[in-house]
Amino acid sequence: MSSVSALVRVRNSAISTFVLAAALGIADGADARNRVRDAEEPQQVTQQQLSGRPVVAVVSIKNQRISVYDANGDAMRAPISSGQTSYETPVGVFSILQKNEEHYSNIYDDASMPFMQRLTWSGIALHAGALPGYPASHGCVRMPYEFAQSLFPLTRLGLRVVVSYDDAAPADISHPLLPKPVPADEKAVAVPATYERDANDQEDLNVFEPDVSKWPARAAQMQALKVVASEKSLLAQTATSLAEEPKTVMDEKKAVHAKALKQLKRAEASKKASDAKVARADKTLLAAKSDKAKARAQDQKAKVDAAAKAVNDKFDAAKAAVEAAEKDLAAATAEWTKVDDVKKAAVAVMQAAKWKIYPVSIFISRKTQRLYVRQANEPVFDAPITIANPDEPIGTHVITAVDYTEQAKDLRWQVVSIARRSAEEADTASFKKRRVANLNFSAPATDADQASAALDRITIPPEVASRISGYVWPGSSVIVSDEPLSVETGKATDFVVVISTEPQGSLKKRPRKTAPAYVRDDPYDYYDDGRYGRYDRYDRYDRRYRKPNFFNWW
Repeated sequence: MSSVSALVRVRNSAISTFVLAAALGIADGADARNRVRDAEEPQQVTQQQLSGRPVVAVVSIKNQRISVYDANGDAMRAPISSGQTSYETPVGVFSILQKNEEHYSNIYDDASMPFMQRLTWSGIALHAGALPGYPASHGCVRMPYEFAQSLFPLTRLGLRVVVSYDDAAPADISHPLLPKPVPADEKAVAVPATYERDANDQEDLNVFEPDVSKWPARAAQMQALKVVASEKSLLAQTATSLAEEPKTVMDEKKAVHAKALKQLKRAEASKKASDAKVARADKTLLAAKSDKAKARAQDQKAKVDAAAKAVNDKFDAAKAAVEAAEKDLAAATAEWTKVDDVKKAAVAVMQAAKWKIYPVSIFISRKTQRLYVRQANEPVFDAPITIANPDEPIGTHVITAVDYTEQAKDLRWQVVSIARRSAEEADTASFKKRRVANLNFSAPATDADQASAALDRITIPPEVASRISGYVWPGSSVIVSDEPLSVETGKATDFVVVISTEPQGSLKKRPRKTAPAYVRDDPYDYYDDGRYGRYDRYDRYDRRYRKPNFFNWW
């Protein structure tokens, strides 16, 4: 009995303790949640502040760390939580496609994703979230809230994001294959400047347009190109407006033609039934033997013939209406086609003028032996190239033009390479234990010699290289890889390259592989002024007034 009483006392004591703890928790719930958050999220420690705009971000799966670099090599770092087993964040090359300060997942219970910076349209992004110290997300890269908040205004659409298993820092690279900019009209003089954003700079960070503020001649060149692009844009707008009325007329004629076809179809059915009645009346008249039967059959045939004449008249009128509608539709279509051809030509000229303002993205695939070109997340052209020893791996190298050099006559390039893991390294990788990213660790610089050796094997036709040089600005990039383009490279994306030997769980769990259908198709709408609002053309909903969601673990 004594032992039973002791157990009862222990039980009652435990219940009292639990009730007291619950009461304290209710009274001080905010502090409790903060303590849990502080315990689960390693504190963000920024090793350095950027002295310039970010030019590349490197996510290390092994070290659970993100490093954002500027052109000067300065970096800001933070711990992350990448995709858990079966939902692994894919290793590869991405870029920022969309930014939204207050975003909610359309896949996982409308979960909150603050300071979201989208990497794929299938749902992988950088955003603030819980950091347990190991991969725990469903494919996104979670960052500390304060870090994500401070990073958000610094980045711009098109910023290259490299996801690698091992960490690597950018290294300077120079090679004859890398495109050179076209000469400026006047000598460029570098104006020393520090990177200080003002309140009006936020909008400029959301466009593809390169920053040439330190280079007067290039700035003048950019301004001249923008004037031409504006003129071409106005012409495209005028041509688009002129095409609206013929398009409306053509649509009206299509409706009239469709209605006439329906009436003709009904008239055909009536004529077919009427012809059958006439045939039966003729058959009945031939079969009549007596005078009385013949007279009755003749009366019936006269009625049927009269009805058949009315039906045939309606059929002839319906047929004539269709023929007239077809002629009107053909004339309206011809007029619209002529105006639409003018519109398409004007839009193409405007598009070419706009493209000259934006940095160029070049992807070279050993798998397909082709070179692909995109600008402002839209395809421009592709062409065959030659790679020596095509059966030997060439690696994956992301080369970015970070600034001008030699009085803006040339570009300074930096490279980040993605090293392939061996099978043994992949088998020994484990993230089950809690780990805190070492933010004071400087990643080893990329071996630029390996990237140069890869470029040595590539031959680009002179006419292709000449065409590319007209679009080269700071922010341009050259990606070389053994891989083909990922299926994620689609509408409104820059190049997405996924390393096939690394886990791709998060991509396999997501069915959508391209931009959503509500992205606008009209190039005029897209290139009207090159700017994106706070809720840009890729964001369907205005969520500024949404309340925080309980499911913020995503």
